Amino acid sequence: MAAVSIIVLVYDVEEYIERCARALFGQTLEDLEYVFVDDCTPDRSMEILGQVLEEYPHRKGQVKVLHNEVNRGQAYSRRRGIEAATGDYIIHCDSDDWPDQDMYAKLYAKASSGNLDMVICSVRRVYPDLKTVPGTDKLGLEDVVGALIRQDIFNHTSNKLVSRKAYDKGITYPVCNMSEDSAMIIQLACNCDSFGYVDEILYNYSVRPGSISYSIESVEKIDQMRQNYNLAFSALEAKGLAGKYRKDIRNLKCWLKFNAIKLPRDFYVNLYPEVNLAFLFNGRYTVMQRLGHLTKVLGIHGISKVFKRGR
Repeated sequence: MAAVSIIVLVYDVEEYIERCARALFGQTLEDLEYVFVDDCTPDRSMEILGQVLEEYPHRKGQVKVLHNEVNRGQAYSRRRGIEAATGDYIIHCDSDDWPDQDMYAKLYAKASSGNLDMVICSVRRVYPDLKTVPGTDKLGLEDVVGALIRQDIFNHTSNKLVSRKAYDKGITYPVCNMSEDSAMIIQLACNCDSFGYVDEILYNYSVRPGSISYSIESVEKIDQMRQNYNLAFSALEAKGLAGKYRKDIRNLKCWLKFNAIKLPRDFYVNLYPEVNLAFLFNGRYTVMQRLGHLTKVLGIHGISKVFKRGR
């Protein structure tokens, strides 16, 4: 059993996997377990991973490689990696991203010193032209669950070290791929009794046009996000927390609707219809954006298209 298990999904990342693997194998924390899940990648990603591993012979005994028989997507692959992990703490790394060299040492030191269930660091976004944008994560907030729902904290799994006991308390694993990690991390936060922060930017999140999450303006993707967020909402309901986070849940539903403004009207109107009125009074959006929502709901065809998406 390792101190920390790192779960890495591999699919179509030939251009990025070497950078990610070197950053992972070069970590200053020695007591690591690496769980790579090959989701039938069609390129040379796994071959490149193997070549890089040869340069880090001391890591070979720490590596598990799982191969899906057919391409199953992120949700299935992430769950499979979790079930294979044996570490006291679990964290995820996307294979087109990369951690700073001492990321896991710093997170684990914080977690183990206070027996914390979740430790969070900040994220920098890296664009294809290598422009970097520091994260805007509001670290230090006491209410982590609310911050994740509001997206005040990067609501992915990759910058959060989570104790095994938080996983063992049980979550409903997503089956759809869009926002599956966001749905998981909200549920996991509900299972945590203690939180900590390392107030540093330690994770590099690659923003690339070809990724599954870059553009979400399709009925299929928005509907998958709806299904996954509903898992998180159900978990909050089951724990008696839905009332406490009613406003945050409403805002998240409005945000999803906001991203669906260009989709067919019937789908849009029936996407969380309970917030159709609330959207009109949501101060997070401009007057023009709220007018665009109103014309879409009323079916004043063509007019809503002129209201550009964006905050």
